[in-house]
Amino acid sequence: MKKILILCSVLLTSGCATQSDGTMVANPGSITTAMGDALTRFVPALKPRITAAQLLGKDADWVRLKLGEPSFARADLQANIWQYKNTTCILNLFLYAQSDQNPALSLLHFDARDAQGRGTDRDACLSTFQN
Repeated sequence: MKKILILCSVLLTSGCATQSDGTMVANPGSITTAMGDALTRFVPALKPRITAAQLLGKDADWVRLKLGEPSFARADLQANIWQYKNTTCILNLFLYAQSDQNPALSLLHFDARDAQGRGTDRDACLSTFQN
């Protein structure tokens, strides 16, 4: 049994790096680390990556849950326009009522601009706003 624990420790620590002070740090791809005789599960805190295709068609509540409150919002007759802005890029989201009978808003279009206002990759810009 002791040999199995030692073997597991060796295999699991291969997914770890040692800092200059001797402490072990899990590499980003590692899911388990060995600490003494106890095994500890390592789950990296990664941001979810939502793509443009996944965002389109979602309702306003879902968008807020994933991206937070917009930096700017405007309600027009035909659409609500939400803008998310940071130092990297600007997302302009256009939410429309599903129908006269169902006024719930859905995201039907969005564009991405760089800090200078030029069009940029939507997925890359979108990733900078995800909670």
